[in-house]
Amino acid sequence: MLGDNQTRTRMGRPRDPSKDAAVLEATINLLAQVGLAGISIDRVAADAGVSKVTVYSRWANKEHLIAAALSHVQVTGLPEPTGSARTDLIAHLKAMHQAYDESRGMAILGNCLASEPASGELLDSIRRSTILPRRAGFAEVVRAGIERGELRSDIDPERVTSMIIGVLYADHVAGLSLDRGWEESVVDDVLAGAARRD
Repeated sequence: MLGDNQTRTRMGRPRDPSKDAAVLEATINLLAQVGLAGISIDRVAADAGVSKVTVYSRWANKEHLIAAALSHVQVTGLPEPTGSARTDLIAHLKAMHQAYDESRGMAILGNCLASEPASGELLDSIRRSTILPRRAGFAEVVRAGIERGELRSDIDPERVTSMIIGVLYADHVAGLSLDRGWEESVVDDVLAGAARRD
């Protein structure tokens, strides 16, 4: 019967989760800085402060690593509904704004769009991990608002979602200030045309 030390030696050292996180964060940062074409396992390893062997022992190739990095920043903890379409839409927009700032989402998305069609699979991963889940959250708030009678029954939840999220993209590209109260003003402007009028 093997002792504890012998067992650990034969099984190998436990995987260090801090190295996983460092590699994934380095990959995300590089996606924002240099885009898909500029990423290499060598550069990711150097930026993460680990060896190439460490990276390859976890991910078979660059494509798998990038997919894992995008999953690492996937949408979690969407705002809980309050029963008010306006309040909930503002909460979702604030959460999206904050998440994009923290993960440099705009830069990543812009770099992927700039390298189409080579980045097609990467864009699909971004859609699945972040864009579509966030859109679903906005659209669900709009549908609930329609059901409660707050919003017009003839509006398209997906179109309203695009109108709200689209302002985030457009204002960012234009270099406009997204300061305090920005989310409220965006939602109020969109709801001015979507609110039910008795």
